[in-house]
Amino acid sequence: MSEGTLLSKVPPHSAEAEEAVLGAMLQNNEAFYAVIGRLKEESFYIERHRLLFKTILAMHDKNIDVNIETVLRYLVENKMAESIVGTDMAFLQRLVDVSPVTRNAEYYASIVSGKALMRELISASYNIQSLCFEATEESVKDIADEAERLVFNVTKERLSNNFTGVKELLIETMKMIEDRTKLKTHTTGVPSGYTELDKLTGGFQPADLIILAARPSMGKTSFALNIAENVVSGNETSNYGVGIFSLEMSKLQIAERLISSKSLVSLSKIRSGIVSSQEWVKLGVALNSLYNSNIFIDDSNPISIMEIRGKARQMESKFREIAAATGRPVALKIIIVDYLQLITAAGSKRNESREQVVSDISRGLKSLAKELRVPVIALSQLNRETEKRDDKRPRLSDLRESGSIEQDADVVMFLHSDKYYDRGEGEEAAEAIKEAEVQVIIAKHRNGALGDANLMFIKELTRFQNRVNIRSGG
Repeated sequence: MSEGTLLSKVPPHSAEAEEAVLGAMLQNNEAFYAVIGRLKEESFYIERHRLLFKTILAMHDKNIDVNIETVLRYLVENKMAESIVGTDMAFLQRLVDVSPVTRNAEYYASIVSGKALMRELISASYNIQSLCFEATEESVKDIADEAERLVFNVTKERLSNNFTGVKELLIETMKMIEDRTKLKTHTTGVPSGYTELDKLTGGFQPADLIILAARPSMGKTSFALNIAENVVSGNETSNYGVGIFSLEMSKLQIAERLISSKSLVSLSKIRSGIVSSQEWVKLGVALNSLYNSNIFIDDSNPISIMEIRGKARQMESKFREIAAATGRPVALKIIIVDYLQLITAAGSKRNESREQVVSDISRGLKSLAKELRVPVIALSQLNRETEKRDDKRPRLSDLRESGSIEQDADVVMFLHSDKYYDRGEGEEAAEAIKEAEVQVIIAKHRNGALGDANLMFIKELTRFQNRVNIRSGG
């Protein structure tokens, strides 16, 4: 095909994808945050689409709510309506009408981005062709270098730029160390609320994947929910947002457990409805305390890593909206997933082993933690090997379908109680630890010490407490 033929062709673009992205962005903030890192003004081929995208960016920068009415008003006030809307007053409404569900905004953004890349490569290839036609024997190497530079300039934004100059890193690190020295506590991450555990971990650190594993009925879910409750109840962390993905229990079951633990009213009484007047008062106090707490719960099942990622982004955006509405610095600070083995692997192949599928899931959770810069606590099952040994203390090799779980995790914690193994299995074993001392074993700690934290578990309240609280009656 000749150069003239190429020049006569319409450059790659998709008007439908551009409209879908813009229509989604006009409807909610989730779509905006989902595509903002993928697209720039030049990504849009159609002029009015480029200008509209630029307008939406400007409005977000000025903290102006984005919808059809506010965008139209902004265009009129800034004398831009003629170039974008013109006489087609239904243009914005039509974008919303033809836009698919907003959760597909990322998909259409990838189409727009891909078409833009093709246009940039075509432009670069024209420049390279011109240079080659004008080449002399002495300029061959320089032209080859320039061709490489032109192609690299086009593709470099498609690469994941995760490297940073050491100068910037050192300055940021020293600032972080300085901030830590000003703290009244040595807990630098998200505190669990458990004294001995926080001494070992320094709190759950941003971007860390924390695996919490135990045998069934040992109290994994209770412990994770207690951490969530402790976070939103803390004086220093009351503005922390918590995202919970419950694949095993329903939202209402999670709410029951939170109320039981907070009120110190037995879960069995709450479920049976046999509650005294004094206990009703306790429930009311607990409800008031939890009512405005920054916890979002999703009980979708089945759910894949991609869906968890998308919903976590939505939670992050929702916390931003709460912060804007209340003037409080609310932000997503920790994610809890209960539990890892129940996550589905979208796109997995039939011949993949279960270990490989779980490994892909654990890597996805680690990627999520890094992407959102928050700790992710993922609950996991232990296999039965512990019950076959004389020494019941769990080991890293006991992680069920472990694959790369151990490798991906920054912290691996085990819940362990000797009483669990004293008699029987399942419900009988669970009965044995109605109230028992439980060790939180730090078996892996990529950036810290190993050790045990000792807690008391009160099964009927689904509550773990510091041992000092038990002694003092607190």
